[in-house]
Amino acid sequence: MLSRVADSLYWLTRNVERAENNARLIAVKLTSRLENANPIEEMNQNWYELIEISGFQEVFDQKYERSSDHNVIEFLLFSMENPNSILNAITIGRENARAVREIIPNELWESINSFYLKLKRHSHTPWTMDDVSDICELVKKESLLFQGIVEATMPRGDAYLFMEMGKHLERAEKAARILDVYYHKDLESYQNKEIVEYHHWWSVLQSVSGHEAYIKTYRPLIKSRNVAEFFILNAEFPRSMMYCIQKVRNAFVALEDGHVEHYSESLAQELEHLANDLYDFSIEEILGQGAHTFLQSFQHRCMTIGMHITKTYYLGEVVIP
Repeated sequence: MLSRVADSLYWLTRNVERAENNARLIAVKLTSRLENANPIEEMNQNWYELIEISGFQEVFDQKYERSSDHNVIEFLLFSMENPNSILNAITIGRENARAVREIIPNELWESINSFYLKLKRHSHTPWTMDDVSDICELVKKESLLFQGIVEATMPRGDAYLFMEMGKHLERAEKAARILDVYYHKDLESYQNKEIVEYHHWWSVLQSVSGHEAYIKTYRPLIKSRNVAEFFILNAEFPRSMMYCIQKVRNAFVALEDGHVEHYSESLAQELEHLANDLYDFSIEEILGQGAHTFLQSFQHRCMTIGMHITKTYYLGEVVIP
């Protein structure tokens, strides 16, 4: 497969995944605010957390004087100055798809093209906070439709494997960013601390659509230790860090037909070491070394894997979120 084709396929799924993650985070924050019965916490709802998760605080701070609801949502949804905005991600994804129209099913091209046009119309229309939920719902449904077409129509060859690596590497890194930002939020000062804690962790789980899966594993009691274990080490949940890294590794092994050549040795080692660390560590050992330290290290290792994928297969320049 040509490097330019592999590059377009890899970044196509990374960008669609990135857009969906942003939409999920905004939707959960909106729901959390509407359902929050604690007036003090409601006043302190920090939209800037979403900017921290996106990794573009500096760009946001240069563009806006304060982090109001409208500014944060505008930045995450439509700002062309934000490389991580939903509109930017889908615009780049559409160009990626256009470059490989002869490789991907026609339904997939029509899906991403329609997705882009709908989003573009919204970006040209004045919007209010009442419209944001509908826009996020559109992004989530279009992303799921895109993924469904991939799963239903793509042969399990090299094209599909590059898309698998892109999607799951993006998903693993974003899960670590979400947990890192929310894990250390200070909840001690709130009244009704137990209710606030439950609401907080419910929102974190909803940001990865993991609430129902968590309840089936741990029962209704939501604890920070269990949420961390669910995010990091659950081998069955499709948005956990362990699951995603294993999928990246499986795609790499299939792509290389089980062999490690000199050009792919560095990538193979990075994937093996990270996957083994996730299997070897217990959640107590991870939290014992510091959740922030572990999650920062995990994000850095994901970026390293992304750079090795780029170098191994001669892809384009890595876009660091």
